[in-house]
Amino acid sequence: MVFDPHHILADDGPIARRLGAKFEYRPQQAQMIDAVRRTMNQGGTLLVEAGTGVGKSFGYLLPTIEQVLRRGNAEGRSPQRVIISTHTIALQEQLVEKDIPLLQSVIDDEFSAVLVKGRGNYLSVRRLQLASQRQDQLFIEPQALRTLHAIEDWAYGTTDGSLSTLGPLERPAVWDRVMSDSGNCMGRRCPTFNQCFYQAARQRMEHGDLLVVNHALFFSDLALRAAGVGFLPPYDHVIFDEAHKIEEVAGEHFGLRVSESTVRFLLNSIHPRRTDKGFLQSLAGKSDMQAIKRAEHAAKVAEQVSDHFFTSLWEYHC
Repeated sequence: MVFDPHHILADDGPIARRLGAKFEYRPQQAQMIDAVRRTMNQGGTLLVEAGTGVGKSFGYLLPTIEQVLRRGNAEGRSPQRVIISTHTIALQEQLVEKDIPLLQSVIDDEFSAVLVKGRGNYLSVRRLQLASQRQDQLFIEPQALRTLHAIEDWAYGTTDGSLSTLGPLERPAVWDRVMSDSGNCMGRRCPTFNQCFYQAARQRMEHGDLLVVNHALFFSDLALRAAGVGFLPPYDHVIFDEAHKIEEVAGEHFGLRVSESTVRFLLNSIHPRRTDKGFLQSLAGKSDMQAIKRAEHAAKVAEQVSDHFFTSLWEYHC
């Protein structure tokens, strides 16, 4: 028999016993549980506005867990998977490190919850090896080299390869050279496939009942699905917490963005302004020199055009 969400939050329920004097029964929370439960059973869309102190996290987590466990225990019915999307890291951490573990401790049946991060949050062992081998060509500044070496030191001890465990980087752009990237992924042909942090995270995600994501990841996946691909596994329901940020995030992921710093970093990697070290210079003696000269000229022109473009934008907005 699946648990009753109202019993979990009753005055004499397991949460009250666990929290002691800190527990407070909230009727609005009970109403929210009924509304979420009804919407999940009947289908449709539910909009809930809950002020601070209502306990909205338990208000949607408990009926969601009830739904997952009921479907998982029913014979002949496939289990359900639910996406919980937030805007801030703080709320994600609260859900994964505090709220969900507390509910797991008072609910007899087992369910799994996985914090899902975007691919770019994971280290690519193969790309790190390549960057280390070509560090003199890729990284001109001493600060960038120090950043690479810091990532190398961290890589030997990390258990999940996640950027969040790395700490501040002197040159954050160096991470772009070593992160997991779909355009550089070799799949099972990769010599470091069995060490791949991203693939390990993906396997955990595929077996999760509750997937906690951020809005950016959710809408990025939605944009990919429109193109016939996707990142997240199939799911049955989506819960948006901090939903007031959805419009802004959705606009970012269904539009296009380019920044001056990104363009400068890419052009500087190809043909640095102040040194003779760079990708094109590393090809000297290995490729057609005329082709290299044309590419250097194109990089210089692109840099001038970029400077003019972003200066014009700045002047327009000022």
